[in-house]
Amino acid sequence: MYPNHFFVSFSILDSSIIHIMKLSTLILLLAICFVGFCDAQTREPLKVNFENSASYRWLNKKVIESRMLDDMENLSTWSGFTIGGEEVVDARKVFKRNDATKNIADISLTTELVHSGKQSLLLRTATRLEGLPPKNGRGWGRSGVRKNFDNEDWTKFNRISIWIYPELPGFYTTALDIHLFNDGVKKIPALFGQEGETSLVLHNHEWNHVVWEISNVARDKITKMEISYGLSGSAPEEADSIKFYFDKLDLEKVEPDKIEGWDVWPGRISYSHDGYQTGSQKAAIANGIDASVFKLINQDNGEIILSKNIETQNTHLGNFQVMDFSEVRKPGNYVLQAGEIITHSFPIGDNIWEASIWKVLNFFYTERCGAAIPGVHGVCHRDWSCVHNDKRIIINGGWHDAGDLTQGLGNTAEIDYGLFSLAERLHARNESAALYNRLIEEARWGLDWIIKTSFGDGYRNVGSISSRRTNDILGDDDDVTSTARNNPLDNFLASTAEAIGARMLKESDSRLAALALKMAEADWKFGVEGMMGTNNKSPKEIWTGTFDSDNIEFEVAAEAILASIDLWKATGDKMYEEKAAALSQVILNSQQRKKTDWDIPLSGFFYATTEKNRILHFVHRGREQAHILALTELCNAFPDHPDYMKWYSAITLYSEYIKTVAKYTAPYNVMPASIYCDTEYVNVPESRRESFKKQVLNGIPLGKGHYLRLFPVWMDYRGHFGTILPQAQALANAAHLRGDLSSLQLSQHQLEWIIGRNPFSESAMYGEGYDFSPLYTPSSGDMVGSLPVGIQSFEDHDAPYWPVQSTWTYKEVWVHPAARWVWLMHDLSGPALIEGQARATIIFKEINNGQEIIVEPNTATMHFRYMLPEGKYIVKSNGEEQTQTFLSGGSYNLDLRSGHALNFEANATSNKNEVIIKVTAHGTGIHHFNIQTDNLTLTNPQKELILKSGQAGFVEWHAHISYADTPWVALIVPDDDLQQKKEIRAD
Repeated sequence: MYPNHFFVSFSILDSSIIHIMKLSTLILLLAICFVGFCDAQTREPLKVNFENSASYRWLNKKVIESRMLDDMENLSTWSGFTIGGEEVVDARKVFKRNDATKNIADISLTTELVHSGKQSLLLRTATRLEGLPPKNGRGWGRSGVRKNFDNEDWTKFNRISIWIYPELPGFYTTALDIHLFNDGVKKIPALFGQEGETSLVLHNHEWNHVVWEISNVARDKITKMEISYGLSGSAPEEADSIKFYFDKLDLEKVEPDKIEGWDVWPGRISYSHDGYQTGSQKAAIANGIDASVFKLINQDNGEIILSKNIETQNTHLGNFQVMDFSEVRKPGNYVLQAGEIITHSFPIGDNIWEASIWKVLNFFYTERCGAAIPGVHGVCHRDWSCVHNDKRIIINGGWHDAGDLTQGLGNTAEIDYGLFSLAERLHARNESAALYNRLIEEARWGLDWIIKTSFGDGYRNVGSISSRRTNDILGDDDDVTSTARNNPLDNFLASTAEAIGARMLKESDSRLAALALKMAEADWKFGVEGMMGTNNKSPKEIWTGTFDSDNIEFEVAAEAILASIDLWKATGDKMYEEKAAALSQVILNSQQRKKTDWDIPLSGFFYATTEKNRILHFVHRGREQAHILALTELCNAFPDHPDYMKWYSAITLYSEYIKTVAKYTAPYNVMPASIYCDTEYVNVPESRRESFKKQVLNGIPLGKGHYLRLFPVWMDYRGHFGTILPQAQALANAAHLRGDLSSLQLSQHQLEWIIGRNPFSESAMYGEGYDFSPLYTPSSGDMVGSLPVGIQSFEDHDAPYWPVQSTWTYKEVWVHPAARWVWLMHDLSGPALIEGQARATIIFKEINNGQEIIVEPNTATMHFRYMLPEGKYIVKSNGEEQTQTFLSGGSYNLDLRSGHALNFEANATSNKNEVIIKVTAHGTGIHHFNIQTDNLTLTNPQKELILKSGQAGFVEWHAHISYADTPWVALIVPDDDLQQKKEIRAD
């Protein structure tokens, strides 16, 4: 998978910088080889617990009925075939399949290796075709076996079973695809090419029992079945001629898996397989359980911790049984039981997400390019290069992108930023040194690649598609060669990663940190110059090849803001502050701030343009986090800027919009995709219009021709983890700025959805949780910690669809959601850190369940430090009391000494266009209150109160609403301490 890019003009970097970069690039190349060598000697990729997988369960299903399709004793219905090089799928077009001019698939019956009976079917094939491969970086095509059927009706059966023995000398991993063809009521292959096909990751040199449930596949008139190998070439240690043995092909009938719908799989409980953080909302979901009470049981000793009535919730999606056990905050391992149904064990604790972080790091490690990864590949792609005029850079390194071997700057830079960002938080809070070191190690791998693939003049390798295993010889016909681009978005992405890398490596590797900072400043300059160039895209280009919105007016500005702020943090140069603030206007001007005049009025969402003529849609490679992160970073970095409240209110409106629309997916609360207009289909290519229109109309009517889609309107590129995780990033970041516990918990629900709290009660992360499916990963094999593109919807429906097949794109492994997973952990994982000063014992009383946590300050320094579960608390010390909200991953400083401690509440009443905002405060001493507003006008924003112990003090402001059709937002800030602020907004 590979995002579309657009390109602009370039400028020349100072020659001294170029000289430094050339020298450093050589050093880095040597370092990459050395690191790759060391890793191969010291680290084996993590192994999966196969018994926890869906594959294990499938192989152990009871076969109700079976029918032999072929015992491989006769070749009369078999033939070999070869198809030519594949196109890069463009969702705007109909995918075409081309036959090759020469068939290289040789088939025969053999007695060499037999699983049952007397013979097996043998396929011999080369790993590539002669001649040049496609210019797009894909392989030479496919070679395989084909079995013809006479319009057979298979509807009585729902599973295929076959035994396969791969014989691929020198290969670590191998995969085959199976395709079914149906000529009945529904045609297979289908319009979007993802029905009736699956990919099989096989163990080399042994018999593999393969089963594939096909209950979702039209099979009333089957004409043929193909099993094929992708002709991707060979690495130096791999053979160029390979064999596959096939035996015992059967049709079977089994009890089918649930594959579609919002209702929970009967007989299962939907819950977070990774567990629940101590202070978080904790709920599990079910349908049709014959029980009125559920139990939470301590797994270690069998003690029933909680027995509670099952709630019935009537939601937009239907009726659900909900088991809420949020009041349980005692760390431990638990199971849920309702009637006869019992879950697997899961933890409650402060660091329940850490295991998944380690596994995602393992995924990145196994996706490394240019390093020998045991059991995956040797040092690879030493003949992969990028050209710029007469210059050439070898670009292996970084990470392979997905199920293929593609590589791109966009995902690499965002992976790097996420890794460094989480490492920065761990370092600041003195948490897990082992995890910190591992994050830094992996982040350096990506940073090295970002630096080495720049030509130093604004042009760099932004990525290239590849499905090839190459021979490492430069200049022959299997090379993949990309052309350097000068693109402001990519330069800003690189600058952001380089700037945070410079900050994080300053103490441990000052040389690399200095180079990274110099590169960041140079790339920022190239990006700014590129923004002033001409946009070569036509305004008519509104869809990318994946059907994400294209020509997003604020996209470059958002990344430029993030780069500017990271450079401001590194240098203190006011130039970066001024540029970041100026660029924020294009984001602000793209937001729907007024309440719409629809039947269901909404505000806070974004358009792709400041003209507000296209609502922003992401369907595949979501980047909805970028503009919200840009605004939150502006607020955090420049709280005294005149535009602070404009930024803050935009974030608030967006957060409230997301929380509003997420109610439509209760009780899961997975984030809906986007709002669509019923006329958008006219701007869609002809071959996609009918599906686009139907999908829109299957959304939730909002009025005036607008519909809310729970899943995106998509074509070939399906799977929504790449959209909900960026949304979760945006919301979690906003939650920390606002101190909004409900936003944080909604963000956590997106992780829970992926890891098992979904209708299938399956974890989608390979090797984590339970019942995880095999994923589409033909180039690298199964990788623990990999995340797929995500759960999709069927045809024009708007409901979850997760069939038992492993195919692109929705079950394809991808670094994009994995990057978001790690990046999100900066804001969602671990407890809150509370520190400060107090003269006496501190009591933290959680408001919902009354649990008290007692902390003693240092008697000499009055300092205290404690890791506290997320939640809303009453904090008491030495007769002083205040109410505070603490969020997971947040850091807070409290001064609880007499004369400093302050507790206050704010509320508002309105009458037409007039608002009265009142503060009620308790404490001692002199305190100042300042009100900052958006869409309100008032006089005398600063107020002073002299508070006495045991007595309430009051201040109030009278304000006028500037625009009645636009929500207003106000912040009351006591004693110039933004951390203690209170937010009030229009309902």
